[in-house]
Amino acid sequence: MRDGRCSVGAGVAGLVMALVAGIGSAWAADPVAVLTEIRPGKGEVRVKLGGESEWKAPAPLLSLRPGDQVRVTQDARAVIVFTGGRAPQTVQTASSPFTVQAPSAAGGGEKAQALMSSVTSFLLGKQEKPAYVSAYVPLSTRSIALPPVLLSPRQTRLLGTPVVFEWTGSERQKYGVRVFGPDNMLLWEQTGLPRKDVTYPASAPALKPGVSYAWELHAERYPVQRGEFVLLPAADVTRIKQSLALLPPAAGSGQAGSTTALFRAGYLAQEGLYQDARRELLAAIAADPKEASLHQLLGHVYDRMGVRDLATDSFDEARFLSAPRP
Repeated sequence: MRDGRCSVGAGVAGLVMALVAGIGSAWAADPVAVLTEIRPGKGEVRVKLGGESEWKAPAPLLSLRPGDQVRVTQDARAVIVFTGGRAPQTVQTASSPFTVQAPSAAGGGEKAQALMSSVTSFLLGKQEKPAYVSAYVPLSTRSIALPPVLLSPRQTRLLGTPVVFEWTGSERQKYGVRVFGPDNMLLWEQTGLPRKDVTYPASAPALKPGVSYAWELHAERYPVQRGEFVLLPAADVTRIKQSLALLPPAAGSGQAGSTTALFRAGYLAQEGLYQDARRELLAAIAADPKEASLHQLLGHVYDRMGVRDLATDSFDEARFLSAPRP
């Protein structure tokens, strides 16, 4: 009898270990998709991740693994993009709940598939945010007189000229801009400027592709700020423009505009073109201000540029927009 108990006990223990191993394997699977749009409408969007028993509100740009599920109700919908080049999936009530599967190759051009897969891989993990965001000081507690911030170009590559210098700050302040070339050689400067974008003039020494440049923002009573940029060589510009032409969805694909903007901005950020990625996202947000994923990716772009306050503002907005409503 004792031996029988031991045998049964060993069998149960083995079954439990096998189940635990299976669950652990599912949890350990690499992400294969990203949730790019969350459209609750009059309903709601919820996810149930592998190894979890409850449905919960998803984070913007949530990475998904095989076995994860997405559920929508009423007129809500969600858009999922996959690694491997598979076409995006729009989840509506007719296809809800949708279970994520390991992607397989889809029809279409191989270059487009590879590009979409690469951008999707870049977006994986972007539901996370930098550690410094938790130390964010709410705007209401900051000084009323916000300091100027050198904004663009800043730690970025550029597709071409003209180069436009952009910053934030008080309208009552006067500013100075200085542009430097190799060996910190001063190329051009202008003082007494209003808070308005300034274009590098054609009369100044020409900026050359592949050369590192820097510019400084000067404002009385504030530290000098410095940003760096590089113009891409013509061959890279051609390659990137050809890739961007592959990203817009085919007619009738059902892929929403915000997902297209995320793909384009993600590709630009992947190439180190943070200024262009930022502009792409700002235009998309102007057209679709309630899409949390756009704000989430913008936060990551600002983080790469080193603009922590604006990055935190974007992450905070994404969190607010994606929070469940009563």
